[in-house]
Amino acid sequence: MIDATSAPFREYDTGLSEQPLRQGDVLEFLQKEEFPVGWRDTIAIVVTANCDLSFGKHWGTVTYVPAIPFDIYVQQFIIPKIIATECAKSEKILYGLFTQEVATESTERALEMLQLGYPLEEIAVLLPPDGKGRPKFEAELQALGFYWATQVTLKQCTDAEQYWRHIEELSTNLDRLRRPKTSSKETLRKEIRSRLKSFPGDTLYLSEPAPGYGGGYVVMLRLIRSIEDSSVALRPSDEYHSPGQHRARRIARLKILYCHRVVQQMAQVFTDIGLPADYEEARDSHLEDYVESWGK
Repeated sequence: MIDATSAPFREYDTGLSEQPLRQGDVLEFLQKEEFPVGWRDTIAIVVTANCDLSFGKHWGTVTYVPAIPFDIYVQQFIIPKIIATECAKSEKILYGLFTQEVATESTERALEMLQLGYPLEEIAVLLPPDGKGRPKFEAELQALGFYWATQVTLKQCTDAEQYWRHIEELSTNLDRLRRPKTSSKETLRKEIRSRLKSFPGDTLYLSEPAPGYGGGYVVMLRLIRSIEDSSVALRPSDEYHSPGQHRARRIARLKILYCHRVVQQMAQVFTDIGLPADYEEARDSHLEDYVESWGK
């Protein structure tokens, strides 16, 4: 008898070929889907209610939320935020090197000159005559230059190995510039670990949502998309009889606990959205005019 505790952990079930499409079904795309940041290996989780699917209330269109590989999530959502935070820190230091009266104007001018490629010697003339803050001023400008260059290259990067080489290069440049006690690479690693201790409310982590999709996936609960149910192959024979006619195939179904968690958390994301007073006034005015028009 196999000990249940020794079985590999997974959040999905298989063996669904004779079952209809249901909420929690995991879809694998057969054709390229356009997502905002070009996610690789994206899969989909159906969120349309089972009652709508059973009674045809969905009008042939199934809604889903995408789940992206964990490493893509880190590369495109975590690290860019960390770099942006470090840029803000450097800008704050630059601001503090000027008197309050000219701080904003001088800092903005210095950043503009840096972006335009002015040498540091020319940018440094913005400092007060005593020049005491010049070493710090130049160091932070160089750091900003490294951050900005990395931001540009990372946005253009499509290869994971190349991505991390750019991060390594940034860390090396910062270490040479600042000579910190703890390497920039270790500081970055610590910051990534800290940010991953709790995911934002509009995302949900799954360890293995489908066969062959291990290594962690992050469900993006705000990005609701749709697909025609007729373009989803539910069984291998669907693809055999209609080759090239499907946009996606079903590969698994989330277990009930995880399916409910996806839908519940997605609902929470959109529950507390407030609407402006203009909307309330326009709605009330329209309803009042409509009611008053009865019988006229």
